[in-house]
Formats: sequence, C-alpha cells, structure tokens
Amino acid sequence: MKLTALLAAVVVASVSFAFAADDAKPAHKPFDGVRGKITKVDGASITVSTMNRETKETKDVVVATDDKTVVKIDGKEAKVADLKADMFVKITPATGTAATVDAFTKMPSHKPKGDAPAAPAETK
Repeated sequence: MKLTALLAAVVVASVSFAFAADDAKPAHKPFDGVRGKITKVDGASITVSTMNRETKETKDVVVATDDKTVVKIDGKEAKVADLKADMFVKITPATGTAATVDAFTKMPSHKPKGDAPAAPAETK
C-alpha cells in the first residue's frame, strides 16, 4: 500500500512539472530588424551602420521608408526628415520598406526590467 501511495505521488509530481513547464515564458525572441547608427538620411532612405556582435564586422545598410513608416525619436512622433546622422535606430522589419523607425539621440541602455536592485551607494 505504501508503495502504491509513493508511486502515485511521483506520478502527480511529474505531471505537475510538465504543466509548469508549459506555463513558463517562451524563450526571448531575437530582434528581427536593423539596429545601428544613422550615417546618412537622403530623402526617404536611411543609411545605417550596423555591427555583427560576434565578428565585430560593420556594414552599411540602406533602408527605404514610405508615407506609412512610423518614426519616433526618443519616444515622440517624428518624420523621416527629422532623423539625423549619429542617432541610434531600431528599424523593423529587417528587409523591405521600414514599418517602424525608433531613433534615440543617445545610445539606449540595456537596463534590467522590473524591480532591479539599486546600485550600492558610494562610500568615502
């Protein structure tokens, strides 16, 4: 009888772990777009200098825009004509005409999300 109860407990625990795994958040989806620094804006085209994080190789990518492209600079609505060289951008999709252009006047930081602990105060 004890063996049956033990086996039942193991089965219940195994099933619980299986369902818990299904409820887990999906793996981080990689960014599917163009990320880099604007080197030139020419009419409806944006030239972006990108870098491969693994090989450190850089290349220029020319991205087309149209009147449907949504542009934001530091989170505020803007126009393609407002974009300037040396701004940092995230553009989607990776190919074809840009649907969105998120530009930043300063390089975006990669701050942890949520309630990250504050950095310890400096003592002298």
